[in-house]
Amino acid sequence: MSTPFHMIDARKALREVVARLEDEPCIALDTEFVWDRTYYARLGLIQVGLASGVSYLIDPIAIADLSPLGDILSDSRITKILHDAPQDLMHLKRATGASTTGVFDTRVAAGFAGLSSVLSLANLVSELLDVHLPKEHTRVNWMARPLRPEYLDYAVDDVLHLPEVAEIIRQRVRAGGTEAWLTEELATLNAPGRYDERPVNEAYLRIRAAASLRPRNLAVLRELAAWREERARSTDRPRRWLMEDAELVSVAAELPRNGDALCRCKKLQGRSAQRYEKDLLDAVKRGFAVPEQMLPSPVFRPSRDQKRQSQVNTALEQIVTRAQSRQIDPQIVCSKGDLAMALQGGVPGESTDHPLLRGWRAELLGDTLTDREPELNLGI
Repeated sequence: MSTPFHMIDARKALREVVARLEDEPCIALDTEFVWDRTYYARLGLIQVGLASGVSYLIDPIAIADLSPLGDILSDSRITKILHDAPQDLMHLKRATGASTTGVFDTRVAAGFAGLSSVLSLANLVSELLDVHLPKEHTRVNWMARPLRPEYLDYAVDDVLHLPEVAEIIRQRVRAGGTEAWLTEELATLNAPGRYDERPVNEAYLRIRAAASLRPRNLAVLRELAAWREERARSTDRPRRWLMEDAELVSVAAELPRNGDALCRCKKLQGRSAQRYEKDLLDAVKRGFAVPEQMLPSPVFRPSRDQKRQSQVNTALEQIVTRAQSRQIDPQIVCSKGDLAMALQGGVPGESTDHPLLRGWRAELLGDTLTDREPELNLGI
């Protein structure tokens, strides 16, 4: 049986919905998009659900200007309930120009309520409400029109149960005495600029193999990754369609100064060397021009030393014990990599820059991280 909803496919109707939402204490949000052949996701549908059961499906293809919805997103008086919010909020920021405030992420919140913080929405709804959402429409071309009725029902289901799920989780967290910690964690989702595009000169940090490079090579990789990022954005093409990470790392490791040397880079494809020779060599030149005192710091890599690995494993066991005693999913406290960085000196000894050394995590962990290595292990 189809779930009732209102289809919003005109600017006037969107303004009327926005006026209606201004009086709501909370709304559920979700997006459907296509993101396989472009740099930027193409938004195909925006779902809005109310605690009363009323749902709206907003068509971003039919409505070119979605900025009126931004008034609701930026209204801190209205709680926005999403499941695994960051990606949806990034797309909504780009579509509306507005930063979302008052975010309640049911995936994150579940981790403070004795549940896994990596549960899918379908599994979370099943766990808390014994409602089983269909899974057969996970791969849909949301840009196609008209959308089939079963696709629209599937989209509505993604917001229909969120208000009730959020309320159950709130009650569990409140009973467990960690509501203040959850509030602190959710506040990070409201940080100004979190959903803006990252500066292109930070693009190299997302390349895993960057940790194997020395500072001068990193400076070159930074220039190479920034060039690729700018080109991907300007052409709206996936990064990998231009060049793979391994190709950039190969050039940064070899530091070629001419076309012949460029062609000898082990993992650089011949077509890439031919097509982008000037761009790549210019990036290498810029990397060489960076003064020594302005070279990027080495990217942290956990030590392979058995003693230090044992230290991390022991601390991880303590974290699991402490987290579980407070009904918190250990996975939301930290990853093993984050823990290694804190323990092995990836942050200054007295610094609170690392998330594990401040706020609710520091309160939970207590003296677990007091035995830290004084020096950064570069692993190179």
